Amino acid sequence: MTSTSQLPITWNMNRENLTVSVIIPTHNRSASLRRALDALQLQSYPIDLMEVTVVADTCIDDTLAMLQEYKAPFKLHAIEVNCRSASIARNTGAAAASGELLLFLDDDIEAMPPLVESHVRTHQARRGCAVMGVYPPKLQGATRYFDVEVRAWWEDKFYQMTHPEHRFEYRDLLSGNLSLDAALFARLDGFDSAFGNCGGEDYEFGIRLLKAGVPFVMATEALGYHYEHETNNLDRSFRRSRQEGRSDVLIGQRHPEIRPLLHVNDYEIPYSLVDKVLVAVAFFWPAAVDFLAAGLRKCLDLLQSLGMRLTWRWLRAKLRGYWYFRGVMDELKSRSAISSFLQGGPARADLSDREIEIDLQQGWEAAERLIDAERPDGIYLRYGELIVGHIPPQFGIEPLRGVHLRSILATSVSDRLLVAMAANGMPKNSETALENPLIAVDSYELVIGH
Repeated sequence: MTSTSQLPITWNMNRENLTVSVIIPTHNRSASLRRALDALQLQSYPIDLMEVTVVADTCIDDTLAMLQEYKAPFKLHAIEVNCRSASIARNTGAAAASGELLLFLDDDIEAMPPLVESHVRTHQARRGCAVMGVYPPKLQGATRYFDVEVRAWWEDKFYQMTHPEHRFEYRDLLSGNLSLDAALFARLDGFDSAFGNCGGEDYEFGIRLLKAGVPFVMATEALGYHYEHETNNLDRSFRRSRQEGRSDVLIGQRHPEIRPLLHVNDYEIPYSLVDKVLVAVAFFWPAAVDFLAAGLRKCLDLLQSLGMRLTWRWLRAKLRGYWYFRGVMDELKSRSAISSFLQGGPARADLSDREIEIDLQQGWEAAERLIDAERPDGIYLRYGELIVGHIPPQFGIEPLRGVHLRSILATSVSDRLLVAMAANGMPKNSETALENPLIAVDSYELVIGH
């Protein structure tokens, strides 16, 4: 992962300047859209190198009138479409864009002044990447269990993604604050328009980016605040869960190798007897289970009022799982179709012919350099003649980088590594090796713990 935190904020006009097309799809949220446009006026990037294209998708509020009256210091284009599809809206904006760089922003994100500049600087440092900015939810003072859960999820998501050792997967491709070279976006045919209004087009696009060898990069200063909570609630989250079920099926149909990783597998072998009964009844009498789910939804409000947070979380997870399953049913219709869908993919998600073997006895830095040179999908680790671990390949995840090795050894093979080192002769500081998280291996520091 590349971070831009070390990059200066002041724009250097002597460096190559990229033209940027900011693309904002919107649907009946004129107030949020105005806030997003106002924030773009305050960007530190030269305003004459920016254009903003708003794609108004089936808007029946005052969005179009607001755009006609809006006074912008940058080039502002408005395109009206009637598709109710974020993927088509984004593709439409990209097709009309003239910038070298495409920057996709959601209409409920308030961009901080360095956002555009940080995207540009990251692309200048590493051309050909998919660059994502951070957009935590603006939820100060919110105390509802749902708001707290949403905030915690997003904060943890960005915390993990901004760690240098994070290994990106296709689910990390977030289109709310995303930039790519316009030529690269066109070459990959953009977002899959077949996803319509069920969402998931960003995850599918993430798979194609990874298959094409496009690195994911976080630009930590490309910060925007997400105001989705203004329209987000429990009922909407359950609708999204149903859409996620549908979109996972579409992803699996386009990329069969991903099928073993999808939550669809959870419903082939339900966890408990209650789950088995509900799955069986849902196929034959879905309206009855929907009615039960609606009643349980009301229980969430009661649990909140009683302060029963753990029970609230358990029930919400069950309801999310049910509505996800209903989305799967929407696409596949029957239990036999689900079984056929899962059997149509590989039996395992850890198969690849791009694996290498590394001898950690040769030194820490040597191992990192070899991984960066080979970018393997999997690694067999040994110390001298002794095998200490295996990092198996995984579908839908970026090839390994040298920086990944540190955390893998710390969390997966530290015990076996210590045994192998002892068997082959500990380094000079071995007396404190079991207590000290740093162990020297041939004069290199090998981190095996925190």
